[in-house]
Amino acid sequence: MRWLIVIGFTLLLAGCQQQDEASLAGVVNPSPVVATVNGTPIHESDIDLEMAMLPEEVSRYRKDPKARAHILRTLIRHHAVSQKAEAIGLDLDPATRQHIESARRQILIEAAMRWQMANMKKIEEADAAAYYKQHPSEFSVPEQIHARHILVATEKRAWAVIKKLRKGADFSALAASESLDDSNKSRGGDLNWFQRGVMVKPFDDAAFALKEKGVSNPVKTQFGWHVIELLGRRAALQKPLEEVKEEIVSILEQEQLEQWYLDIEKESRIKVLNPAYQ
Repeated sequence: MRWLIVIGFTLLLAGCQQQDEASLAGVVNPSPVVATVNGTPIHESDIDLEMAMLPEEVSRYRKDPKARAHILRTLIRHHAVSQKAEAIGLDLDPATRQHIESARRQILIEAAMRWQMANMKKIEEADAAAYYKQHPSEFSVPEQIHARHILVATEKRAWAVIKKLRKGADFSALAASESLDDSNKSRGGDLNWFQRGVMVKPFDDAAFALKEKGVSNPVKTQFGWHVIELLGRRAALQKPLEEVKEEIVSILEQEQLEQWYLDIEKESRIKVLNPAYQ
């Protein structure tokens, strides 16, 4: 029953806006008719389309007769209710017509985008390599450090914490009992890995100046006084091309799409009539 609830909820959200693009274009649907509502056919392909929109965890039920029957019942209700809405003239309401046109426009945009993706220039390995060479900063990982800290209210208290650490006290235990930073004291003051610029400058400067396993002198920020320990350091590196190739292909495809959008706008007769939107 769980997947039936998920299916029903998903289809309720989808409503009647999701329709077969072929039927929208006036093309005869060759898929078998499985039901009619006041003469309007519902095809196997309509069920397939709704199944394709379901969450991945229930997608394995695509061929399940019970799941498909459940979707058919939902489609029958959608058709019956939408036909009733038309019969009483709700489709003539200006706000409703605006919603219908917006849904139709979005379907056409998505169809046009898929068409362009299928027909535009394929991104070759040489294209990806050239982009990688021309944009090295996009694929660089800056130096990072792994640190933890104890935050206290006064410099005197910070020196007292340092004194305990020098005598062999456990940093995590001290952070749990002494630190004012509730966001990480429960994990021993661990700040995980971070790069320059993430922390406030006085903290950043002190932390990145430390040697591994070194403990800082008291560091003052607007939050109080910090005692910082450096746990590890990762040098800056450049991600290899092979690792980022798919990302670059997506970037270049998106650039082509954006140029296509701009070209279409240039071909169109566009007039902005309200000066406020110029």
